[in-house]
Amino acid sequence: MIVMGLSGLPNAQDRLLRDTPGVHRIDERNCQGLDSAAALVVDGRIVAAAAEERFSGDKGTGRLPLGAIDYCLEAAGIDAQDVDVIAHGFDYGRHRRVFAGSLDYFEDVLSGRTVVDGLTAHGWTGVADRFQPVNHHFAHAASAYLPSNFDSALCVVSDGMGETESLSVYQARDGHIEKLYCQPISQSLGFLYSICTRYLGFASNSDEYKVMGLAAYGSPAAHRPLFQELVRFDPRTGGVRVNWPRGSLDSPALGYPKALAFLESKAFPVGNQDEGHLPEHADFAAALQERLTEVLTELVSHWLTRTGESSLCLAGGTFLNCKANQALCDLPGVDRVFVQPAAGDDGTSLGAALYASHERGVPYVGPPAGFDPYTGPSYNEHEVRAALERVAVSGAVRWRHIGLSDAYFSAAAADLAVDRVIGWFHGRMEFGPRALGNRSILGLPRGRNIKERINNMVKFREPFRPFAPAVLEEDRDTLFETRGLSPTAYMLCTAEVREQHRADVPGIVHEDGSARVQVVREDANEVFWRLLREVKSQTGFGCVVNTSFNVKGQPLIMSPLTALETFLKTSMDRLYIEGFVVEKVTDGQ
Repeated sequence: MIVMGLSGLPNAQDRLLRDTPGVHRIDERNCQGLDSAAALVVDGRIVAAAAEERFSGDKGTGRLPLGAIDYCLEAAGIDAQDVDVIAHGFDYGRHRRVFAGSLDYFEDVLSGRTVVDGLTAHGWTGVADRFQPVNHHFAHAASAYLPSNFDSALCVVSDGMGETESLSVYQARDGHIEKLYCQPISQSLGFLYSICTRYLGFASNSDEYKVMGLAAYGSPAAHRPLFQELVRFDPRTGGVRVNWPRGSLDSPALGYPKALAFLESKAFPVGNQDEGHLPEHADFAAALQERLTEVLTELVSHWLTRTGESSLCLAGGTFLNCKANQALCDLPGVDRVFVQPAAGDDGTSLGAALYASHERGVPYVGPPAGFDPYTGPSYNEHEVRAALERVAVSGAVRWRHIGLSDAYFSAAAADLAVDRVIGWFHGRMEFGPRALGNRSILGLPRGRNIKERINNMVKFREPFRPFAPAVLEEDRDTLFETRGLSPTAYMLCTAEVREQHRADVPGIVHEDGSARVQVVREDANEVFWRLLREVKSQTGFGCVVNTSFNVKGQPLIMSPLTALETFLKTSMDRLYIEGFVVEKVTDGQ
């Protein structure tokens, strides 16, 4: 059984821009169906999965993921006709009557026809006969539960919106997923966070993670009454009420003007990203983050009690919020937590594929080490050398090849030990937004001003943004207070840095004393583990600053050529790429 899963609504953003001329750049993502991706499941095994943005260079694109599709077929050594099912992570068909007044929009954006037509134009045949739409939230739930290896679990999905819902609760048992509760788009926690992101001057449906980082610099007290009134948990239904004034969710392409006006009436003028952020912005972010965490813990606690479950599966963009995830991991009675690393809409490609396979009697088969997030392209020595030779024509780089020898890892650790910042490129690309040691920029967390150096000279991003640590499993409990739950393997949960060691690793300690941890095991990523082991040998701790290999506005890099181009336009000191050590050639060298 071969299933290709797809996410995204290919025409959604084009229609937004066409129907609303003059859309502000920070409102261009205020539509459904972005973050397109493809995932291929063969006989229950995840063979390949990747977001289209990595192939196109257009961050967060929702276009038909033709680059990702072609990669998946190549990775499996098959062609389009070998695919039995094409599963799409949206199912608007049953809601067609709701769009009776705008059937043109329904057909052009929501119906799935654009996916069928796009694949046909790409050379596929018989697409309609193989096409299976899957409810969006159900695809999210399947992406979290089916690969979790939990016999039973409570599954919670929260995002901006699915077809008609914004939050769904499921009980999963023995491969069967049953919906217990859902709430409408008007009560969306995802929209709440996105609108507040826009209010602070960031891009909604894109920059929410920046607000999460900014929150640590503020005090929630001043704006706590606003959010306690605006957002409430309802113990009668087990849901959340978001009490916006009427019309607040209208006109998303214009930045939700009624919602912004409401927030202005309660707080301060709408923020401007170009003018920087003020202390009251951090206070507002802190109150928002506090309230989101509170209502999610109330909701999850309620449903854990009602179902008697002790395992928790989470998906949807809301659960990329690692501060909220930390609180959920710490709930009494929670024994196991799984957050699928591509928890956003890209992950519905995987969920749709896994579900379509499962319902046809072919369940998920995963590796012994647990869910493997490294499902993207990899490159061999010949391909890396070809990219190096292409760039070397300009005289910009020189390199030596060591191979993945002890000397290679020793050299990389030695660079880190003297506060050099290095690029690290190995193996298959990560699926999901986090760099997990295969497409990473690394530094030493004890390094002098390492956060400022990487933010200002390498990443070109806001100074309040935190950096995450990657740490050997054996050093996890020495440096961090964590229960060792699975989100720490995928950088999806924060943990408190132990007070006695904060001075040893200042580069990864956020303003609130936390860090977004990735715990690295040998059986999950041997190459990255070998580096951390050597770093420990040379510095005392097997811990590095790990941030994504990209610059502001760029997707996580995929290929050796993009790695080299990004290396050259930043202040990284060296690039370690599949056994090659690459340096820049400067004047006089």
